[in-house]
Amino acid sequence: MKTKKPDIFLGVTMGLLVLAVVLCIVILNTQKTKNETETTNPPQLASTENTQLPGGDTNTPIHTESVPSTEAHVPPQDLTPIKDAQLKADLDECLRGLTSEWEVMVIDPALNTKVGSAVNCDVNAWMTANRFAQVFIMGAVFQQVEEGKLVLDDVIDDVKAMIVSNDTYAADRLTEKLGGEDTSKGRENVKAFAVANGIQLGFNRSLSGSSSSSNYVSAQHTAELLNLICSGKLVSESASRQMLDILLTPADTLEIDPGLVGDDLKYGFITDVETDTCVCAMGVVQLPNRSFVISIVCNDPVTIEGAKKKVTELISLVQPYFAE
Repeated sequence: MKTKKPDIFLGVTMGLLVLAVVLCIVILNTQKTKNETETTNPPQLASTENTQLPGGDTNTPIHTESVPSTEAHVPPQDLTPIKDAQLKADLDECLRGLTSEWEVMVIDPALNTKVGSAVNCDVNAWMTANRFAQVFIMGAVFQQVEEGKLVLDDVIDDVKAMIVSNDTYAADRLTEKLGGEDTSKGRENVKAFAVANGIQLGFNRSLSGSSSSSNYVSAQHTAELLNLICSGKLVSESASRQMLDILLTPADTLEIDPGLVGDDLKYGFITDVETDTCVCAMGVVQLPNRSFVISIVCNDPVTIEGAKKKVTELISLVQPYFAE
């Protein structure tokens, strides 16, 4: 009988050879995968953990390649900063010796420079300024238009009459509409609009009729509101542009002479002259190369005519600082 041992030996040998080939293939594939992974995900040169975002929040980092922007870069207009220390000194000197209460606030919307001065009160004290509420009403109206609560065509005529012609009855009609035909609620909505923009406003009675100290604000806060409009940040850029156009519409009557001179300038002021109580003006002055905002409030004026002349003097004093 023939033996089977040579066949068994051959089978074992062939099995070992097959196993060796399989192991080689596995090793080669493993090395290839590792090389491809290293090529696709190169090691980070620096850790990006705990990336700090604007506002102080942290976010899980995402590795992205730097891609050149395709947007055209438009450099900001080269504006010379105003001499704010000198302007403040001039404002202080202009107010020196007055016995009534005065506040002045000037803002450069382009560079956000703010210069204030006051006499016989703080620069941001509450002051009676009955009709200054008109610009706040305009802002609240555009806010409700943006939210779909009011239709612009239904209110725009009253807005223009209120701002351009100091029509206080138009202001009262708008206040009523802002409250859904409830005047008291409308005033609360205007005050809430002011607070939402970081501004304080006392608005507690109608603007038409006799004045009262129930409506009050500071020169600083009214200037801040105009600054938001000029910067395109009140309600929206489109709404701010419309409000600015209305403000810069030539008024039918001006109770105070702005004292501005020169070509190619536009300006618009909300003014208020109330016997023995208040003389004030807030407005935007648009010069050929830049603009400025100014707000002036005088309470308890000794003489109305003297206070009106001082307002004109203050406006005239500021203009040269913004002439490029």
